[in-house]
Amino acid sequence: MKHHSRLRVFIFTCLFTLFSTIQPLATAESEVPTTMEETSPFPVDSTTDNIAGWPAAPTIESHAAVVIEAETGTVLYDKNMNMRCYPASITKILTAILGIENCSLQDMLYYSEENIASVPRDSSHIAINPGEELTMENSLYGLLLASANECANAIAEHVSGSIPAFVERMNERAKELGAIDTHFANANGLPDDNHYTTCYDMAMISRAAVFNETYRKINGTTSYMIPPTNLQPESRPVNTMHRLILGGSSHYDGCFGGKTGYTTVAGSTLVTFAERDGMTLICVVMQSTSPACFTDSAALLDYGFHSFKKVNIAENETNYTFHKNAFFPSSCSIFDRVSMDIELSKDSIIVLPIHAEFSDAEATIIFTNSETEEEENLEPSTSSEQTELLNRSTLATITYSYSGHYIGSATLDIIYGDVDTFSFTKNTPVETTTPLETTKQEEESLSQEYTDPTSVAPKHIIKIDIRYFIAGVIIVLFIIAFLFYLSKTKAERERKKRIRRQQKRQFGTYSRLNMLYRLKRRNKRSSFKTRRRNTWF
Repeated sequence: MKHHSRLRVFIFTCLFTLFSTIQPLATAESEVPTTMEETSPFPVDSTTDNIAGWPAAPTIESHAAVVIEAETGTVLYDKNMNMRCYPASITKILTAILGIENCSLQDMLYYSEENIASVPRDSSHIAINPGEELTMENSLYGLLLASANECANAIAEHVSGSIPAFVERMNERAKELGAIDTHFANANGLPDDNHYTTCYDMAMISRAAVFNETYRKINGTTSYMIPPTNLQPESRPVNTMHRLILGGSSHYDGCFGGKTGYTTVAGSTLVTFAERDGMTLICVVMQSTSPACFTDSAALLDYGFHSFKKVNIAENETNYTFHKNAFFPSSCSIFDRVSMDIELSKDSIIVLPIHAEFSDAEATIIFTNSETEEEENLEPSTSSEQTELLNRSTLATITYSYSGHYIGSATLDIIYGDVDTFSFTKNTPVETTTPLETTKQEEESLSQEYTDPTSVAPKHIIKIDIRYFIAGVIIVLFIIAFLFYLSKTKAERERKKRIRRQQKRQFGTYSRLNMLYRLKRRNKRSSFKTRRRNTWF
């Protein structure tokens, strides 16, 4: 028995040792990070070609590319858009965004010796000397037009105090903008194994640049003269290297910005912004060559503008339209909000193929938590925005898709009217020169006022505190009740008065007799004492 017991213990010990060894190995293999080599074989040529009814896209030479509509973020074209690539100098788009968002254009930037020394001589620069000072605005022109690496370093040091701290902020801001598979290691895009992104992530980052007026102004400039500085007595000319912005045969109509990039390991990278007929597109190509990056971008932008259209949701959606009289029976109330209505956000759009109809889009509604939604909203900067925020809250989000592909979204909002106030309106009389005459202009305004249903008459608004109103009503009701009580009890009160008068007269007679009786007795006692006194003497 002892022999068998020892054998079982030995077997269990061996099995436990074996499993404890195999499990860490399996865990270690599953946690191996994805490397650039594993994502570079281009597993899919173009995923948008697999969408039923989607317009056919042109063939391009670049290994990775994406085209999105800037307002909705809808992907119009995709070729390996999630493949990790080295971005090169298109990194400077995010560097410029952070500089604009966190600093004033008049801030003075100091170019340290360490900053200048860290830039390779064979890389792009504008020959700034150590100790030189430039404004943030001039540094941004050098960054975006001439792709100067020392300008990127100076902006990073000015914004965050050091380049490593700025890189951390870059990665945080990239995730906020929707870049989910991006990691930056420097501010200028020079080669680094840990500095990578994807076409889709760069397009999402670029949306912040497209809607920033300062960025658009600087990035859309073809040439600029940086004025003399404390160490440079002459002006420095800087010119854009984006061929689609420049005039000439390569110019693309509607192109208003973008950024070029190139390193040996990254190849040519290019970001392009273009706008036509109210539609703004962002095109990103990576792992390309020159001039293929420019020709591919032009072809993809043509594809986007010619094959797709913007459709306003509120003007076409009928499934989520509510009428106030049908949804809320009371149009006004003196005790709560005057009115309440539900409506779709008026400016929301979807992007459809040029041949498709709005009915081809599929809608999915997701109800939101209003408290969480209000906490996530940014604080309004103006009084009008504050009023709009108080009078509007999001009830739900409606997401639209075409053959399963996202094409836009809208919000279903609750609209509130005025709170605890009500207005009395009347047609204000027009002042006349005489009591019986009016001028021609006044007659026209009066006729328009009474004939045009869309005209709004001037209003006189009287604000009433509801508490005082209720108190006044209670007092009036109390007075009415008191008067009613007096009228009902008048006969009874008259009867009681008569009884009191009779009692008063009766008790008054008794009191007079009693007084006479007492006077008589007193007189008797006084006369008796007088007789006794006389008898004694």
